[in-house]
Amino acid sequence: MIDSPSAITRRALLRDDTFPERAEALGFSFHSPDGREYWARDACYALTPEAIAALEAAARELNGMIGAAVERVVARGDYHAFGFTPRLAALVEESHRLGEPSLYGRFDFRLDPDGSIKLYEFNAETPAALLEAATVQLAWFEETPPGPLTRPGTDQWNAIDNALVARWPQMGLPPVIHFAAERDREDEIAQVAYLMATARAAGHEAVFLPVDDISWQEGAGFVTPEGVPLAACFKLYPWDWLDMEEGGRLLPLGRTRWIEPARRMLHASKAILVTLWEMFPRHPLLLPASLDRAAIDGPAIGKPALGLEGWGMTVDGTGADESTEAAEGLPPSPTIWQQWAPLPGHATPKGVAYPVMGVWMVGDEPAGLGIREGDDRVTTFEDCFVPHVIL
Repeated sequence: MIDSPSAITRRALLRDDTFPERAEALGFSFHSPDGREYWARDACYALTPEAIAALEAAARELNGMIGAAVERVVARGDYHAFGFTPRLAALVEESHRLGEPSLYGRFDFRLDPDGSIKLYEFNAETPAALLEAATVQLAWFEETPPGPLTRPGTDQWNAIDNALVARWPQMGLPPVIHFAAERDREDEIAQVAYLMATARAAGHEAVFLPVDDISWQEGAGFVTPEGVPLAACFKLYPWDWLDMEEGGRLLPLGRTRWIEPARRMLHASKAILVTLWEMFPRHPLLLPASLDRAAIDGPAIGKPALGLEGWGMTVDGTGADESTEAAEGLPPSPTIWQQWAPLPGHATPKGVAYPVMGVWMVGDEPAGLGIREGDDRVTTFEDCFVPHVIL
């Protein structure tokens, strides 16, 4: 708990209609998809230094707790709650045995104005909104003239770029790394392009290819359309999606170093929340979580264990129950129930905004903050990104 009347406040700013276009030079071309403003042009969040320190400490502590929870799950060998197929479970276990290193991840936190913090989940395999957090909001901070109505604050928690460049040499990867994303996802291609730049800054050769251009060649394994073997490949494409596709049967036979490695499915699945609560009951950073809805007192939110981007969430017991759209064609997985702790609302000229704190991890260290907000208490892919400052 932070002894502060307001650890976080939403500040209205003079509308800046020029910055999103300037940000396109950074690869941020999707600031206004379909006419919807994804980048907030007229606001920022101001956090106290104590709030930033608390978020950083929470991320570091929870990272260790999740590591301990993963060890328990693997020792138990029961992946029913995680929704893994036997083949995916075997891949996860082998990756864990090898200790394959991780590049990054993103914690999603609830930050109350009184300073208390609760973990919602850990996006540990294909976390989104990295480019916005690492470079775009930093450029906004550095390029915008300081002032109460333009850019308040004296600093920003943002060492993500430097941390990524420093992390690549620690991964033990070959000189050439391929980077794969869906060819029709502009936001994913931009994020991959940014990660390619960090890998190049670290001395690697980085090559892009659409994920559906990856094929199999006997004797060589996974290859590019030109037949070049994929010695190492960053993929912004979930393991469970790969597993359910026709080529999934070939995953155990390949020799590619995948980033993120399969073991990160344990960290990313909402089922790890249940193990965390079993191991650390009543921990101040955690919310009660269970496979059994009846085990959660009061309102609860149901999350697909393999869900992402807010798809398929169900809020139960609030008197105004709601659900988000379920994505079609995704693998089914058990529902994880977590105690309902709605995001605190912040007044805006249009109504109320609900911000979720995204703390970025690079390796095992917290590196910076990205904030997304929506007009509902469940954050989805449709919500917007709002830059932050430290007062």
